Amino acid sequence: MGSVGAGGRNTASDVKAVQQRLNDLMRSPRMKLTVDGLAGSKTKGMIADFQKVAVGLRSPDSRVDPNGRTLAALNTAQSENIWAGQSAAPPPAMGIPPGMPGAGNGTGKVAGLSPVEQQRLDTLRTQLKARADSAPAIDFLAYISSNEIQTLKMILNAQGAAQYAVEALMGIKNALKVGFSSRDIVTILTSRAIRLDAALEMMRSWGSATKVVSVLKSLGSIALVVQVLATGAVVIDHFRAGRFGPGFSEIYATAIGAAVPWGGFLNAMQEMLYAANPAAASDPRFGTAFRYLLAIDPIGAGKTAVDTVATFTELAMKSLFGGKIRGNEVDELIERMRASPMKFWVEMGESSGNWMGDRFGDWWYRNVLS
Repeated sequence: MGSVGAGGRNTASDVKAVQQRLNDLMRSPRMKLTVDGLAGSKTKGMIADFQKVAVGLRSPDSRVDPNGRTLAALNTAQSENIWAGQSAAPPPAMGIPPGMPGAGNGTGKVAGLSPVEQQRLDTLRTQLKARADSAPAIDFLAYISSNEIQTLKMILNAQGAAQYAVEALMGIKNALKVGFSSRDIVTILTSRAIRLDAALEMMRSWGSATKVVSVLKSLGSIALVVQVLATGAVVIDHFRAGRFGPGFSEIYATAIGAAVPWGGFLNAMQEMLYAANPAAASDPRFGTAFRYLLAIDPIGAGKTAVDTVATFTELAMKSLFGGKIRGNEVDELIERMRASPMKFWVEMGESSGNWMGDRFGDWWYRNVLS
């Protein structure tokens, strides 16, 4: 019912079903698994072994997905002989209904593609075969053709796909070589948190950045990896435009969100409240209490604090060393505060300032300023 293995849902009943089926198909000298419902390193390793030998994947991802090629092979009787080292091959479509993920096996037509998309796919396959060291990219193309038809369509229909599709897949090859699984790459490409072009650009650079990738993989959760990558893309845009305050605040938000789970929850709730459901935010019965809760959110408050310190530090450095000051940096900072959970405190500060001005402004002007 759900995915099993590396990065999978790993429901106990599903894991047991896969473990039992692997035991049924394997022969000596492979050692049978303990059917305990736990997707540990032995289970993941056995799935990868099965994928490489019986399914024919050059870059196994140690994961069984519903309607995927690995599950279809597990349900194919010939897989026992193939896994044991005999030469029989499973049927090309492996019994998967036309139009479902898994109907493609890396060659021929893929169900669900338009004629134009199919033509682009055929051209892409031909171009990849002509490139040296393209086997991982070809495997990834076969994987999404069989398991992730929507991801395949997204890549084939991306703006400028005819120009950069081959380079993009060779970039994906780098991601596979440094240890990301095909499923991890699909998660990155399809995440709303990061643009397709930014994700592909990062992957193209990973071949020479193995230390960076090892740090990313050490985070454990692919969702957190996506968050870090998305933050990186946003921060680079801010820094290139000279917006250092917002850039540093995004770095802070990602770091504290990983370290303080409840802060990440509040930050996500704030996004839903103010961006997705503004009507709820304007409801006084709900908005007042929740806005205060958001105002003590360590991510929202910390982002504003980091943004403020960075902005005023930047202004001080420009003043000291004769840099060009635009003059509206503080106004922009206040507007960013208005759009954040700190809006509660901004309004309170403005109300207090207005009250102080009305109450003491004339006296202060007459007795001090004048």
